[in-house]
Amino acid sequence: MTDSRRAMAYLVAPGSDDYIRIMAVLESSVTDLTPSEIAVLVSAGGPAMSDTVVQKRLDKLKDWTATTGRSDPSRIRRHADILARNWRWTATPAGRQVHRFYTSVLAATPTMREIPLPSLARIVESVEQLATALALPRRDDAQIAELIGRLFTGHDDLDTALVGAEDSLASLADRFDLDQEATAELKGLLVDYATHVAGELERGAQLAHDVLHRLLRPYFTTLAEIAVAQSQARALIERGALTASRGGQVSDWAGLTAWCDPHTGRSSRFALRLVRALPGMHANLRRLHSSAGYATGRARALLLAKACLDPQYGTAILQAATGDHRWRKLYGESDDTELSSNPTWRGGPAVELPELLRTTGRTGARGRAPAARDDSAARAAVQASRELRRAEHAAAIEEILASEPGEQLSPRAAQVALAALMTAVRAGLAPGTTDRRTGLRDGLSCTLFHIGDGAGVLVAPTWRVLLPGRMPVFHLPGRWIAAPRPTRRDPATRAVMLLQPVPEAAA
Repeated sequence: MTDSRRAMAYLVAPGSDDYIRIMAVLESSVTDLTPSEIAVLVSAGGPAMSDTVVQKRLDKLKDWTATTGRSDPSRIRRHADILARNWRWTATPAGRQVHRFYTSVLAATPTMREIPLPSLARIVESVEQLATALALPRRDDAQIAELIGRLFTGHDDLDTALVGAEDSLASLADRFDLDQEATAELKGLLVDYATHVAGELERGAQLAHDVLHRLLRPYFTTLAEIAVAQSQARALIERGALTASRGGQVSDWAGLTAWCDPHTGRSSRFALRLVRALPGMHANLRRLHSSAGYATGRARALLLAKACLDPQYGTAILQAATGDHRWRKLYGESDDTELSSNPTWRGGPAVELPELLRTTGRTGARGRAPAARDDSAARAAVQASRELRRAEHAAAIEEILASEPGEQLSPRAAQVALAALMTAVRAGLAPGTTDRRTGLRDGLSCTLFHIGDGAGVLVAPTWRVLLPGRMPVFHLPGRWIAAPRPTRRDPATRAVMLLQPVPEAAA
């Protein structure tokens, strides 16, 4: 490897504990240190480490680009002062970042960080204020630069919190050993929090993406130039010595727009993965909920451990529960009538076991493992149910495509058509067009044409959907549909649909 990945090699190399201790000293020091000073500081916080070992470790860290060393001209008095053992060492920027990542994420079990929804509000507020500031007759570049910094600071804060947050939420229940009441309480808190976060992210990302895509996209180059021009390091940035902070390049604005995309952006993916993780979260919580009873193996093990603590019978209970009890440990009545108690199974008389008992013992719980349960019938039933649903869905699509506009559909076909229609309503204008928007859901596409007058309708037996000024056309995915009648330019950001019950059906 030739890039900065080499700086992470010390975390997995042999003797990584020594490298980590040395990097901790270098990262926390405000001045450069000699190998002898590093050895003293490292030995003070743990096992002793000699100067020779420290020097070897520093050389390897330098090869991995995690540290750098230089001679100190102010201390050169003889030839030995320019040798490597008298250099002063410090961590490189890549080495500092790797070690901070190790200490904050890898060194211990991380507690999930709260998702900063106020940062999402700052993102939405900043893009709206930027759109207003750019539209003013006299532009204030200082104010715009401040808004750019606030925007990307909030975005970095929110994006950092979202990394791995859905996985942490889903596995959070496994970290607690709860009773019945606390398990139900934690379940409610987790589900409420996850639902609230997903809803806020979807709403805020939609607003931010709408402003960025519709109002700020033509000004991306201007915004990047303002961010660089108002920077304190403008001269170094223009000469290529430094990279501009976020917002100083057009690619930063394009990346922010893609992050906020309501269909493929980071926030939408987080909400989708969080919704998919909720069933697993419920399963874990149900497992914890059931562990509060006395019918589980975990509860029995805890009861056994508690019983073994008894000072009088604890040893006997432990031996009885964990001793070697084979199925052939049988003994009969002893011929010696002077025995004070029953003999042990080793000392007792031998008993000839019948063939039937030996056969039963070989196939019982302590003999051969029972055959796997035959679940072919259940698998066949599940497959038949899937095929039935697939056939019903295909029949519903055929019914929708064969129906006339405004014709009443069956309940199943109406549900399929409504799902595609809602996708089209939430979608933006189709690329390269001004009068239509298209949505795809479960193998059915719906295109909404803006006609300006009248209203399109989707009719079911018990309800209907009205689309003021628009006409829906259902078709197969990937096909370009011609407008059924003359259309007009669609100025609205979102389409509007009205869901109404059918009074006749209720009666």
